[in-house]
Amino acid sequence: MKVPWISICNLRLVAFSLTLLPLVQGCGRFMDPIAPEMVAPKEVDALEVTAKEEGIMFSWTTPDKDRRGKELKFIDGYSVERKELVERGDETDPDVEFFQLAFIPDTSIKVREELREKARAEGKIGRRIQAPGELKQFSFLDPTPQKGRKYIYQIVPQNQGDVEGVVKRSIKVIFNGAESDISNFDDEAISVEDATATATANTGTERQ
Repeated sequence: MKVPWISICNLRLVAFSLTLLPLVQGCGRFMDPIAPEMVAPKEVDALEVTAKEEGIMFSWTTPDKDRRGKELKFIDGYSVERKELVERGDETDPDVEFFQLAFIPDTSIKVREELREKARAEGKIGRRIQAPGELKQFSFLDPTPQKGRKYIYQIVPQNQGDVEGVVKRSIKVIFNGAESDISNFDDEAISVEDATATATANTGTERQ
């Protein structure tokens, strides 16, 4: 019995299509777009807040992960922001906005990737290399708070395109020099879990 030629072709076409199917599906998964905010940084690490006679000092380190929990690939720096609390309810009033005190650049991820690329060019394992520790440490002194006034501060990590990362800690300050009252502020938008703020009077130097 002869099998029609067109049937053989159809069988071959079906077999070929089935062979390509996993590749097509795999390509689909690989090409799925990732929202920019998902690769934005997680909250800053090791945030400490210290009251000084001349102002409020903040120190922190570069976050290691993005919002997905994967290794952070991009970061531009940090927006240090503050808003003043004048009336009851200002803490959560969206019309009382934060304004930027300063933007602190972070080159640690860029340097890390350059070091990894150099290692790969030398035949070494690049993924084990991290940025030098001193590039991941930051501090900022706000010398402008006025005694007796209330403020909320936040440090917002940002990557390319000013896409904001996570803010898990928002700090409330009633400024009175070295005796300032510093506490964590918690609302529905900002989670303050397993975090502490310290208010100590010392004369540590600022490191950029």
